[in-house]
Amino acid sequence: MILNAVSVFTIVLVVSRYILRTNLLIATNYSLMYFARILTLFLLTEIIILLLDNFFHLGNFFTIIEIRKSTLKKTIQSILLSLLVAVAVFLYKASFWATNTFGLLNPEQLIYNLQQPMEGADTSFIASFLNGPLLVAVICLLLVFPFVLALFRIRFEIHNRFKYIYTVVTVICLAFSSVLIFAAAKNINIAGFYKYFTSSSTFIERNYVDPQKTKLTFPTKKRNLIYIYVESLESTSIDKLQGGQMSTNLLSKLTELSSEGIHFSDSDKKFGGAMQFYGTGWTIAGMVAQTAGLPLKVPVQGNSYANSSKQEFLPGATTINDILKENGYQQTILMGSDATFGGRRSYFTQHGNIKIDDYLQAKKDKRIAPDYRVWWGYEDSKLFAYAKQDLIKMAAKGKPFNFTMLTANTHHIGGFPEKNMPKTYPQQYSNVISFTDTQLVEFVSWIKTQPFYDNTTIIINGDHLSMDAKYYQDIPSKKRHTFNLILNAAGDNSNVKEKNRTFGTFDMFPTTLAALGVKIEGNRLGLGTNLLSAKKTIAEKYGFKVVNEELSQSSKFYNDTFMYSSK
Repeated sequence: MILNAVSVFTIVLVVSRYILRTNLLIATNYSLMYFARILTLFLLTEIIILLLDNFFHLGNFFTIIEIRKSTLKKTIQSILLSLLVAVAVFLYKASFWATNTFGLLNPEQLIYNLQQPMEGADTSFIASFLNGPLLVAVICLLLVFPFVLALFRIRFEIHNRFKYIYTVVTVICLAFSSVLIFAAAKNINIAGFYKYFTSSSTFIERNYVDPQKTKLTFPTKKRNLIYIYVESLESTSIDKLQGGQMSTNLLSKLTELSSEGIHFSDSDKKFGGAMQFYGTGWTIAGMVAQTAGLPLKVPVQGNSYANSSKQEFLPGATTINDILKENGYQQTILMGSDATFGGRRSYFTQHGNIKIDDYLQAKKDKRIAPDYRVWWGYEDSKLFAYAKQDLIKMAAKGKPFNFTMLTANTHHIGGFPEKNMPKTYPQQYSNVISFTDTQLVEFVSWIKTQPFYDNTTIIINGDHLSMDAKYYQDIPSKKRHTFNLILNAAGDNSNVKEKNRTFGTFDMFPTTLAALGVKIEGNRLGLGTNLLSAKKTIAEKYGFKVVNEELSQSSKFYNDTFMYSSK
């Protein structure tokens, strides 16, 4: 009876997973039809097994001789073995959940996000984890424990030979768990984690240029800055003919708008973009890179990046927001999510004392209803409408301003489809990207009509590569680049080299200041290089692979200079 039940369940599990492409343990829709299909599968499997037993007398090959009383020792052994299997299953499922959810994972990203509170996060991520790896592990434990406990008590006969099955069960469980743990370790690049914890590099120390020790000369009339971080925006979304990787150009309006500004490409084609380096591949890391010219690294000894009021976020770093504050700029950052998530509130308030206009503030200001929430907070259509209101207020004060904003619709997985979004393409994410393209250009068109535009520089930049692993699964990571565009930059930039540039998002730190007309002594700040100058970036000097390898290692200089000391 036990053997029959195990055989039926195993066959149904395999058939449903690999033939019907349905996960028996986790279904996205527990409908009546779903249960009918599974019940039918169980019945058919049982009928087939009974027919095979009737014709081939399978019971003669395997006969249970005795079922002994369970002992405390066997119970404990069963619990430990079942826990091992459940933990192995959890680690295996969790590793693929992590890579499928967060894409190009690295030690800094994983460790940093594990330390951060989930306050402000999209609840679908939490639900997918609870209903994914955790649920599978719990179900596995509940199924394996009674099965192992029962088999530990069985004495059986195969071809007149008597054996205890628990030895076989133990070996199978150990082997199964070992394979899963190895696969999980390989999937999350455990070698990279080992290197991160055991190696050290002086690269940052040798190449960092301190803004506090660099002469910065602002123009007499200071220019306004509008900096738009577009969630996961890649030049990859442009068609292949122009330098992207798509068969159809999803950013047709931005590519047209780019003819009015400056776009840096990694190839000889019009469109390309920045390489993604270690420590720059998620939102707050991308923001740190573009504002401080640094990767976001997590020291081995740990730091929770200002999760409490007593902690500081990179207190030793000097950011563009610090520099603009010292030069009399009023500063606001607008986002449709809770700024607390990922440490963004701490970073922007502690560097430049920037006013936070986020999802929580929108509720306080009664821009949205107290119970309103979609996606990560509120959708981008509202974000662009509120941006117009904020800009009009800031411009009316007569002081130079730095207005930063962060979109959210193109966040993985699949993006957020607004009600009025055209459904031109079969994939939802393609439609969301295309709609964001429209929203961005319409917003820029509005800015051009405002009296402050002539003295305002606009920068549109992807915060990092998209983490929607399934959507980009057929495109190698080396062919993917974040989108960048500088509009209405100060000075004559007709001779700027835009093509065949190897650079990272941390090069935007000095480049942004230069676009505002700031003269930078040496054209370097942080690890970044002013792309509007003729100076080589560190990636052009050393090569992408070398720089990425160095940034993947721990740095005592980084820890001592930026993490644990203040300027």
